[in-house]
Amino acid sequence: MIFQHQYLFSQEIIRGDVKNNGEPLIGVSVKSKTNNVVTQTDVNGRFSINATVPETLIFTYVGFKTREITVTQNSELHIDLEIEARELENVVVIGYGSVKKSDVTGAVTSLSSKDFNKGVNVSVTQLISGRAAGVNVTQTSSEPGGGLSVRIRGASSVNAGNDPLYVIDGLPIDNNAPIAGGAGRGFPGGSQARNPLNSLNPNDIESIEILKDASAAAIYGSRGANGVILITTKKGKVGKLKVTYDSYVGTQEVARKLDILTTAEFIQAQNELGVARGGTAPFSTTDIAAIGAGTDWQNLIFRSAPIQNHNLSFSGGNEDTKFFVSMNYYDQDGLVISSGIKKYIGRLNIESKAGDKFRFGLNLNTSLTNDDFVAFGGTGMNAGAGIISSAINFFPTVSPYDANGAYAKYYNIDMENPLAVAYGVDAIQASNRTFGSLFGEFTIISGLKAKLNLGSDYNNSRKDIYVSTDTKAGLNNSGIGSIYNGALSNYLGEATIDYSKKIRDHNFNVLGGYTYQYFLNNFFNAGNVGFSSDLNGTNSLGSGSTSLSEVGSSKNTNKLQSFLGRVNYDYKSKYLLTATIRADGSSRFGTNNKYGYFPSFSGAWQIGSEPFIQNINQISQLKLRAGYGLTGNQDIGNLNSIATFNNSGGATLGGISQVGQGPTRIPNPDLKWESTAQLNFGLDMGFLNNRINLTVDYFRKNTKDMLLNLPTSATTGFTSRLINIGSIENKGWEFLLETRNITGKFNWSTTANLATLKNKVKNIGPLTQILTGNLPFTTEITVIQPGSPLAGYYGYRVSGVFQTVDNIAASAQPTAKPGYLKFEDVNGDGKISSADRTLIGNPLPELTYGLSNTFSYKGLNLDVFLQGVGSVDILNQNLLEAIFPNDPLRNQLADPILNRWTPTNPTNKWPSAVGYNTYSAQKINTLTVENASYIRLKNVSLSYQIPLGKFKAINSARVFVTGQNLKTWTDYSGYDPEVSVNGDGNVRADFNAYPLARTYLFGLTIGL
Repeated sequence: MIFQHQYLFSQEIIRGDVKNNGEPLIGVSVKSKTNNVVTQTDVNGRFSINATVPETLIFTYVGFKTREITVTQNSELHIDLEIEARELENVVVIGYGSVKKSDVTGAVTSLSSKDFNKGVNVSVTQLISGRAAGVNVTQTSSEPGGGLSVRIRGASSVNAGNDPLYVIDGLPIDNNAPIAGGAGRGFPGGSQARNPLNSLNPNDIESIEILKDASAAAIYGSRGANGVILITTKKGKVGKLKVTYDSYVGTQEVARKLDILTTAEFIQAQNELGVARGGTAPFSTTDIAAIGAGTDWQNLIFRSAPIQNHNLSFSGGNEDTKFFVSMNYYDQDGLVISSGIKKYIGRLNIESKAGDKFRFGLNLNTSLTNDDFVAFGGTGMNAGAGIISSAINFFPTVSPYDANGAYAKYYNIDMENPLAVAYGVDAIQASNRTFGSLFGEFTIISGLKAKLNLGSDYNNSRKDIYVSTDTKAGLNNSGIGSIYNGALSNYLGEATIDYSKKIRDHNFNVLGGYTYQYFLNNFFNAGNVGFSSDLNGTNSLGSGSTSLSEVGSSKNTNKLQSFLGRVNYDYKSKYLLTATIRADGSSRFGTNNKYGYFPSFSGAWQIGSEPFIQNINQISQLKLRAGYGLTGNQDIGNLNSIATFNNSGGATLGGISQVGQGPTRIPNPDLKWESTAQLNFGLDMGFLNNRINLTVDYFRKNTKDMLLNLPTSATTGFTSRLINIGSIENKGWEFLLETRNITGKFNWSTTANLATLKNKVKNIGPLTQILTGNLPFTTEITVIQPGSPLAGYYGYRVSGVFQTVDNIAASAQPTAKPGYLKFEDVNGDGKISSADRTLIGNPLPELTYGLSNTFSYKGLNLDVFLQGVGSVDILNQNLLEAIFPNDPLRNQLADPILNRWTPTNPTNKWPSAVGYNTYSAQKINTLTVENASYIRLKNVSLSYQIPLGKFKAINSARVFVTGQNLKTWTDYSGYDPEVSVNGDGNVRADFNAYPLARTYLFGLTIGL
């Protein structure tokens, strides 16, 4: 008997190959069902695995149907895998649950790790840039860890937020930064806050679902109007321990420098303009000889910057308990000297079963992010504008160092030495963020489950800024020190019950739930000047001035209580209906509007399942979708509905100075959420056995009850009051095309997405227009008015340059001279005034698109991705400064100066740079507002799956090279058409922006 047992269950090495239509498949997972041994096919599609015969082997491969083969004797296996029909049975995560992809009735984009952008991705949102139709992700600042703006189907609010809601493993997070970009004393204004999602490791992401329409997002109620992004992290899978090491190293370079005047060009231009303006040439022959080559400040502040990223993960488990553990180290130096980011991130995901009825799990993420800021950009001016501004405008005729080797200080220009800004200002921020959720699910009876989900998110940041005496500002104040500390925390408790039932051909799923989330914000700052030494930096603020110190603090909370429900029904998986409702009660709302109600309805018809379609062999699938619903936007800030008090004035009582308190606003008990009604029609089509798949969506979003500050009587003590009034419309088309062009030994697949957008303000109450947007020496940049896009650029149309032969006296600018800009008299009153301003540009792209091509041959894989936007504009404040200089003696952009109008160069584009002050009121015009459309070669990645043969210590090995932001085709003259100094605000402008990086990477992935 013992001999017979050994014979029947002997240990064998089973060999074979896996193919599709005769072509080898590389990297197919081959798993022994009995002992969980796993291997993969090599570059020739072959495998060998230790197993006990008889045995069942499981073959799995992405995009192909899984096969189970029972082996009764040791013989060569030849396995053929069939292509999965677009993976329609894959599960798509939706709010508070999941459904099969084929059962989705709303507008949901689902992206897995294979769809994500390759290369450097500091934040999870960079993974999806350009990958989803109707989702516009822009890098508003290209500094390491810089800000991102995400707009799903346009912008719908003037004063409330336009960002989507992020939900990570079921936890809705607060995506605000604990410390706003802001500035310390002596630090440039307008620097942007870091992206809070930097705390999440992109390598930990399993999938991202984007809920775009109301039928999908209404389950999130008053937070769903701007769309919802659901992020699901990787989980453990049944099988032996799997260890994966993923790493890359690389270098970055400035993708594009600004063309500014060289030293010789600057000297010549200043001498010529000095005479043309009625003065003398400032540089003599002796001066020119002494200056020599001068200084290229851009070359001094820009560098080739290294970057590295390392991930180590462990995953595995059995039928009862599965786990995923990861660690990440990320280190990126900035293109601008003295800037960079380092991140340390850890994650633990555990899921376990206790018997057949109880399931529980933990998803936990913790991170430490160290940011090194350089003072740059934003809304500061002159010496407060930072290093980019200084590098552009500083005299190229002077040296960076004085005779003693210190950073030279020049007092004939109201700017800092760029090197002093970089090395004489120390600005660092340390951010600790821990978030996670703990859930338990109990099966009461078959089909009926109750779930409790508890979550928390704690995000604490401290920012230290010290302006040393190496700078003029620091020297004038004997050092300037500032400390900012901010903490954001929120706590979630939610209970849901889910019931599924099938009655013959009828399928029902009912969800009900209650959620409560509490948010707490704390902030503290302190600052001082007058230090005896720079050595202590911010470590001894008390050693500075006893009379000029500053201190401030704040604390506020808000609460959200909600009830939710959803019903899914389908008949034969052919006719599908979904209905949701959510009631939100928010402490942010006024006392008369504490609760909002957000319903939605959607349905789908699987036309492809009808007999009259099934007979058409060319059509693989055909589904019609329609949905309508109401979502809200409660991102209106805390305490805006009630009267609050702040420091205001003061008095001396009993010889003691007392700080007074005064009201900050007029209370509004009727204040409520902005509401968005959205209609969506969609069509999903598959052809030729799903080798071609096309998804088309049409949407119309109408937002009403916008938050606007309307003028009020001065007798109230205030000039405006925040109320709900006005409306905005967004509408457009979205297209997603997926094709498998060639299959076999050589494979080629294509994914293309395209979206159009028409944004229009419909109503702003009793007002005819709202002028908004300010930058240094520039106001009223944009307009909000019915019939125009939100925050459209508002200015003058330039029709050319006055020439010597023009009859200037008879024009609308009778005092102009040859070489002055010529503006259109829009209203025809015979003069140029503010009444001639009109809409001259749109900050919201009317067209966004992405195109990805993947080629594979045996172990080689090539991915090429292009991304672009069209019909969009941006204000170029650096160009504005060149045409209307605040200080004409500073350096400027080269083109407007070298190609300016002169009697011998009668151009019709650039003015003469003489007499610009006489028409400086017309700064916002069709010259300074530029076309920001672009096409970008965003990623090219080439990888090779190394054949390991008989080497068993490693399961898999892959090497790759990646190029990122390799080429941008655009008419825009700035560093990058994608940036905005106002972050994710509605008013887009480029002013001293951090330049875009072109990146080259080499990496490897090893699986054990």
